[in-house]
Amino acid sequence: MSNWFIAIINFVLYSHIFIAACALALTLQTLHIQDIDYRTSPALLGLVFFSTLVIYALHRLVSLHKVDKSLQIDRFLVIGQYRQHIQLYALLGSVGLVSCFFYLQSATQIALVAPALLSLGYVLPFLGKRRLRLRDLHFIKIFLIAIVWSYVTVLLPLIEHQQAVEMQTIGMLIERSIFIFVITLPFDLRDWKIDQHNQVHTIPAYIGVSKTVRLAFLLLIIWLVFCLAIYPLSLVLPLAITGLIVAYLLWLSPKQKHDYFFTGLVDGTMLLQAFLVWLLA
Repeated sequence: MSNWFIAIINFVLYSHIFIAACALALTLQTLHIQDIDYRTSPALLGLVFFSTLVIYALHRLVSLHKVDKSLQIDRFLVIGQYRQHIQLYALLGSVGLVSCFFYLQSATQIALVAPALLSLGYVLPFLGKRRLRLRDLHFIKIFLIAIVWSYVTVLLPLIEHQQAVEMQTIGMLIERSIFIFVITLPFDLRDWKIDQHNQVHTIPAYIGVSKTVRLAFLLLIIWLVFCLAIYPLSLVLPLAITGLIVAYLLWLSPKQKHDYFFTGLVDGTMLLQAFLVWLLA
């Protein structure tokens, strides 16, 4: 690939615009499923986008400081080159985040406290003498990601629009959590070397690569069955198509080394799912 094309990809992925767009897309997906006009939610959509950008920027900057340089992880070499850019994006995102916050319903503002604290605890070192983050605790990081992402992209839109929490809402929360959990498992495979160096136990480190992939396939099947139970068939179709693509990526993931596969393709299934839901459902 030419240098300019690589520079564009690096900007999109490591400015964290891409992952922020994924969070925005899943939030729009929830609004679409609930038949809520997205044009009534500019503050919420802005907050989801900017807060994701800020949290992931902070995560990159802290990880860059904590990672052992001798590991020579390619993505951290790129991130190191963009350090000042990422700091600027975090600052601009913070301005956008604060601006959007004050236009939210008061109930939504209160509901933001829990995911905000969990997210900050995930990226900022504050535990004990070793200054650990929540993600540095054994097995916990993948569960935190699934919980926070489903909370923000499913529950917050419903709170903002004063929707009652019903059985379908709970079902959507569980469905979204399982999906996020599944697509996060390959990242544990990617981060094996770093987690091993930091003495953090993860699912792949505990059960091995092949069993981790099998677990992901099993959870994907459970997720699809769950979708069939709570959604109409018109909605299950785009979700099932996404599930098949995720399954293929899971199958490929143990042999993948380049971060574009994980940060681009695997995370990109969130964008794909939201697009297919909008197109087909």
